[in-house]
Amino acid sequence: MFKLIIFLRPAAKYLLIAWALMIITLSSIPNIPTLKLHTGGTVIRLDYLMHFVQYGILTFVTYLSFSGKTFEISYGRALFIMAALMLFSIIDEFHQKIIPGRSFSFRDILSNLSGVVVVSIITFLIFRSIQIRMKR
Repeated sequence: MFKLIIFLRPAAKYLLIAWALMIITLSSIPNIPTLKLHTGGTVIRLDYLMHFVQYGILTFVTYLSFSGKTFEISYGRALFIMAALMLFSIIDEFHQKIIPGRSFSFRDILSNLSGVVVVSIITFLIFRSIQIRMKR
């Protein structure tokens, strides 16, 4: 996995642009049905998981784009990235209010923000591990 991450780092900025455009495009499609899983009387909405994953991937690719060659990233830069991603997710959700058949949802925002926070922590752990391996 580490070799794949190291391999992807030079292309990370392009991946970031492509992924952000994909999120904006999907958010702009009118009347997308909500994916639900029906299990024995319980309905589980899969769109919250999809929001978490979309913003988790966006978070990882963003950190990868702005990390140095040795996968270092300052805490100030990390906080700025987290704040920018959170703002992007909130703006994206508000933008859906003007799309026919789409709506604004605080739960969607919470899913987005959860993806940003959880994957930020995971990314820091991965980057630390890569840094340790690179020093050997």
